[in-house]
Amino acid sequence: MRLGVRGKLILSFSSMLVLPIVVALLSGVNSSNSISFRVLLPILLALLIPFIIGALITGWVISRNILKPLGELGDATRNIREGNLDFAVSYRENDEIGDLSRAFDEMKDQLKELREKQAAHEKAQKELIASISHDLRTPMSSIKGYVEGLQDGVIHDENRFQRYISVIKNKTENLDHLIETLFQYSQLDIRNTEESFSVWNSKELLETIIRPIRMEFINEAIQLEVINPFPEVELFVNANELAQVFDNLVSNAKRYAGEEGVITIRVNMVEQELKISVADNGAGIAQEDLPFVFDQFYRTEKSRSRNFGGAGLGLAICKKIIDKHGGEIWVESELSMGTSFYFTIPISL
Repeated sequence: MRLGVRGKLILSFSSMLVLPIVVALLSGVNSSNSISFRVLLPILLALLIPFIIGALITGWVISRNILKPLGELGDATRNIREGNLDFAVSYRENDEIGDLSRAFDEMKDQLKELREKQAAHEKAQKELIASISHDLRTPMSSIKGYVEGLQDGVIHDENRFQRYISVIKNKTENLDHLIETLFQYSQLDIRNTEESFSVWNSKELLETIIRPIRMEFINEAIQLEVINPFPEVELFVNANELAQVFDNLVSNAKRYAGEEGVITIRVNMVEQELKISVADNGAGIAQEDLPFVFDQFYRTEKSRSRNFGGAGLGLAICKKIIDKHGGEIWVESELSMGTSFYFTIPISL
């Protein structure tokens, strides 16, 4: 038979009460100057009454502040074991048991958060598989169809033959771009980017990044406007990854700016941060899509997160990089009015 804490307390208090009485009675019986029970009884009662009151108060305090919260913690432990994390430990007194209850509640909240993150990660993996399957199937089917047409030997027209080869080359390049983007995205989670961080002068860094981008627009109808001068402050950054952010955002803007569109890069100082914007005067993004454009694998025909091979990874990569630099990234857009992507980089103090 199990003797719980409550039973042990009752047994202890009973022993404290009974033993003195037995000793007193035995002393009275064995002594030559024996004291009669009638004389001893008022003395025992005088000791017994306050003892009982004290025992009751002590028992109530122990039951309320120790046994009850321990029972609640036991129920909480069983809930966690059964996978139920939607509960709260109610004991919040400012004592040791209260500290334990709060710590237990925090542990439960962390477990719940980890479980939600795991569920989100598993969902993302399923979306990744679905997205990759979709984005690989379409160009692969096209390549297969054109190759079969070439193998059948039915194409005798040189122009048609060259068109088939051009399509196959284009689809192959799209596949290569998609695979490279997926590789970059996975590497952001694996490698420790802080190992390649270094201190840069912001003006020097921005000129180094934007110079090759300018070269791409020399023979293009689309205009690239870079607002100078750049601020000069110290930044602690991974230069290659920031260049990737610029490349992703400018390439995305170029795709949607239209044949005679304008892309504008602007850099400002805002408190202790460098604020950078890449804007275009293209088709814009629907308001209902704006909260999701940085989500990985988000797909919608109206959203510009459907970029870089259609996997929805280009803007997700940008967000990962900016998050690792301690900055923020967001977008503002209106349909038919254009889109502006903004991100910040903290200044190195």
